[in-house]
Amino acid sequence: MGHQRTSTADYKAPGGKLVRVMIVEDSGIIRQAQITGDFFLLPEDSLTQLEQELIGTVIAEAAVKKVVNDFFAETGAQSLGVTREDFVKAVTSARGPD
Repeated sequence: MGHQRTSTADYKAPGGKLVRVMIVEDSGIIRQAQITGDFFLLPEDSLTQLEQELIGTVIAEAAVKKVVNDFFAETGAQSLGVTREDFVKAVTSARGPD
């Protein structure tokens, strides 16, 4: 059994928007995720859904990318000011030192 650790990251997207991620992880697995920032995701409640979808995911680029891509494909959500790649980079950059 690992130990839980909270990590945060402020990721500045190339477009100038900020994506702030707070994750609670246990042995590299996301247990809780909170994503905030000055971007918009439509519909508005879809951000909560993305946070839920990330739970149980390994904090590795390939795994996070799959969750993010599946989320956008399934919900048809639109992100304004940031790209899917920005979400992936923000989440993976919140990974603490191994």
